[in-house]
Amino acid sequence: MICIKCMQPVDSLYTVYSNDHIQLTDCPFCQEIVDKYVEIDNVLLFIDLLLLKPGAYRHLVFNSLELHLAKYPKGKTLKNCQSLYDHIQVLISNVKNWFCKFDRLNRLWLLLLSFEIYLTWVTEESKYIYYMNRNNNDGKLIMLSKKLPETFKWDSTTMRNTITSKVFTWSPPMQYLYFASYCILDVSLFHSLTRRFILKKLHWEQNFVYSKDIISYTILLSYGAKIFPILMLIWPYDTLISMSIIKWVANFYIIESLKIVTKLSYWSIIKVFITVSFLRYCLVKPVLILFVAHFNFSIIKNLICQEFMLLLQKSGTYLLL
Repeated sequence: MICIKCMQPVDSLYTVYSNDHIQLTDCPFCQEIVDKYVEIDNVLLFIDLLLLKPGAYRHLVFNSLELHLAKYPKGKTLKNCQSLYDHIQVLISNVKNWFCKFDRLNRLWLLLLSFEIYLTWVTEESKYIYYMNRNNNDGKLIMLSKKLPETFKWDSTTMRNTITSKVFTWSPPMQYLYFASYCILDVSLFHSLTRRFILKKLHWEQNFVYSKDIISYTILLSYGAKIFPILMLIWPYDTLISMSIIKWVANFYIIESLKIVTKLSYWSIIKVFITVSFLRYCLVKPVLILFVAHFNFSIIKNLICQEFMLLLQKSGTYLLL
């Protein structure tokens, strides 16, 4: 447990007296209340999370998480197992303990992934319709792209040969399966790579006992900002530009929350974010292309080329703005 103000370790958050009265502990280092959010309602805590209040994040990912994890025993080791039956029993016990231990976090991840899959599906469908209906005289953006080299000029035939166009010829259940695979792979890569870079490359794991869980919970909380575009599907002002702006705001939430929790420099967090984003872009879609193309090398090569050409055309469209 830590003081949410100065992040120094403390022994307790509060003292319980008779009749269940509690007194919050004062930090011996900064002389402030160690954790005022112990007595604050969850609604106010949620609002402070949206406002990126450092105390709210530190309360949840350090103190609240540690108190929750401390209720459960550590997983048993397999070293003392004498038979296959013992191995199986220990594995089953560890799996049950893990599900009980991280039940709340797993529920949150499931909720966020459900929203992320739906939003990705809707966004990609909107982009597909928009780009397929465009032509070289379609407004200011296209006029600007005419000043660019021929490779950058917009050609809707490129969109017809991409992986997205193939996906939207499938049945709705298959489309959902594709976008579910895309989102699960994308989120898993982002989560695992970000945690690994912060813990191993930046050596942050030496400071706290539950360092892996702290980073995971921080990513989970900050990733919640990515569901903000769901509001744009309720009210009719969902444009591609506004949805892109909200996605960049969500990225800012992730960077700021990691900065609040780890107290690393902005430059270190931004380098990690850029590196992870680049790796995600280079890995997620190519992996899905392998399955969509049924491992046919010529189709894989063609899809990758078309995706690259589409990226160049999109870049050229917005380059001069």
